Amino acid sequence: MRVASRDSAAMLAALGTLAFAASLMTHEAVGHGGYCLAVGGHNTLLTPWSKTCHFPGVPRLGTKAAGPGMQFGAGLLAWVALHRVLPGASQLRYFLWLYMTQSLLISSGYVAFSGVLNAGDAAELIAPLQHSFVWRGVLILLGSVVYFLSMRVAAYELGRFAGSDNRMERLFRLVWIPYTSVGVFALGTVAVNQASGRWSKWLVRGIPGLSRTVGLVCLALASSFGAGSGMFGIPPMVRGRVLRDSTPAQYVRWSPAWGAVAGTIVLLFLFCIGPGIALTR
Repeated sequence: MRVASRDSAAMLAALGTLAFAASLMTHEAVGHGGYCLAVGGHNTLLTPWSKTCHFPGVPRLGTKAAGPGMQFGAGLLAWVALHRVLPGASQLRYFLWLYMTQSLLISSGYVAFSGVLNAGDAAELIAPLQHSFVWRGVLILLGSVVYFLSMRVAAYELGRFAGSDNRMERLFRLVWIPYTSVGVFALGTVAVNQASGRWSKWLVRGIPGLSRTVGLVCLALASSFGAGSGMFGIPPMVRGRVLRDSTPAQYVRWSPAWGAVAGTIVLLFLFCIGPGIALTR
């Protein structure tokens, strides 16, 4: 049996999907939705990539920053939590690493993405400012720098997790399996998502001639395959470090409990959140 096979592929995929779903809801439900309630607004619709809020006389710009801001802050909290989890809890440690990595990469990549397309939450924040072209450049630069630094943080923590078994084959396996599962999950959610089509107007506006359906597919691809593409640069960063310790390797075994949680969340997204949840008072 090869060493890399000690990690359960099914568990890697399940935890990757679960972490991605949690990160999406941190952005939409906790960030945008929480701010909406805090300022006296009323949440009206929740989907994986949008959160609509009725603001009676309340400025909307704050909620634009709340989504990516909350997602990024939650990623930092997951980083702190990683150092407080017992070494034997390999599934929890790997989940926190995935949640941290995805939250940091998606939120920082989203800022750069907004600057490139002049669309999205960050773009709406700078819209009232003069010299918008300059501010778009700031978004691209800021998002790119933070994205790279997030990769470095993720590489450091992956090195700690892999420990003495930091062979390139295994490191890439810990990355590409959840990356693929996240992309498949995102596209599957789009397939059942009928409500979000009309809430992807900002992407349609950013790319002339793009249909709303195609816009939603692009949004799902951008948040999964696109934002997570930096994960493939993490294993070489781990191998490029001089590991001064020889901590025991941790392996992600199959866990029926974690598998059940991940399966429940997938079904919830496919049949409830994916099509859109209408929220009433």
